[in-house]
Amino acid sequence: MNTKHLRVLAIAALLAAALTGCSREAEETTRSIDEIHAQEGIPVRVRELKPETFTSRLGYTSSLTGSVESTASALIGDVIEEVLVSVGDYVEKNQVVLSFPADNASLNYEQVRINFENAKTSFERISRLYTAEQGISRQDYDNARTQYEIAKANWDTVRKMKDVRAPISGYLTRLNVLESDNVSPGDPLFTISNHTKLKSTVWVTDREIGRISVGQEAIAAWREHTLPGRVIQVDMAMDQERKAFAVKLEFENPDLTVPSGITADIGIEVYSNDNSLIVDMGEFVESVDGRYVFLAENGVSKRREITTGQQEGLKFEVLSGLTPGDTLITEGVNLVSDGSKIRIIAANESVARQ
Repeated sequence: MNTKHLRVLAIAALLAAALTGCSREAEETTRSIDEIHAQEGIPVRVRELKPETFTSRLGYTSSLTGSVESTASALIGDVIEEVLVSVGDYVEKNQVVLSFPADNASLNYEQVRINFENAKTSFERISRLYTAEQGISRQDYDNARTQYEIAKANWDTVRKMKDVRAPISGYLTRLNVLESDNVSPGDPLFTISNHTKLKSTVWVTDREIGRISVGQEAIAAWREHTLPGRVIQVDMAMDQERKAFAVKLEFENPDLTVPSGITADIGIEVYSNDNSLIVDMGEFVESVDGRYVFLAENGVSKRREITTGQQEGLKFEVLSGLTPGDTLITEGVNLVSDGSKIRIIAANESVARQ
């Protein structure tokens, strides 16, 4: 056997020895971890069970609008002469928001104004004479009053056509036109909303409708804002086009933090218990026989069968099997079995590395 072959055999022997040593070292490490667990206990984290409030909600996505909202439309066609308020301004009912030119041909503005003033003057004169019984008959008085009321109605109508007023008190949430814009009769001009309260309609399936009733609490979440609300109407008949039931809600928005027209996440509270014991999904084990947890008792783990009820996200309400004061194993659940010796570790220690 030449020198080259001897060197190859020597290297192979060294590699085999190294691999054997690593394997033995790994086995010793594994054994030592098992020995540590047997001597010191399996590391776990725990928490004491205390009664908590458990709430279950049905979730939807829907738009929020002012609970009272009205849109004004143009009664004549012309250019917008003046806009008197801006979006976000608060206006009173009948306050002028924008105006059209007085010389619009369809208005006969000046003629109607003069007719009104003449009818008013005439009626006031005849009324004084009639009251003083100075030769004015009841018929003359009634005729003058009728002419005045007609002229006044015409004058009010013309002014409303020229000076478009807020139909309700609230905030100007939408302005569809600017000064000098040309509009046609029927075009929407602006929207006034009272959005200190916001309303919404969600569509509910036939499986969910039985869990919802008038008066139930609700929340609407948009960005970082959450508004409290309640259910104000639950339809008793299914909409045949949507194949769902309409549920109407109202939300408080006193600081106007949420604008009208946005889309929000809405939750309807269908269940609440202020005295619940709650476990997270990772804190129990699911088997063919049911669900169970592990409790820490006198340095060992104790298996406890549980029955769960309502679920909200990853949280479950416990109906039976646990009592307040029980010490629940929350981490290390997959490492223990019934009767395992355990060691409760601090919050800054890692269960996986113990």
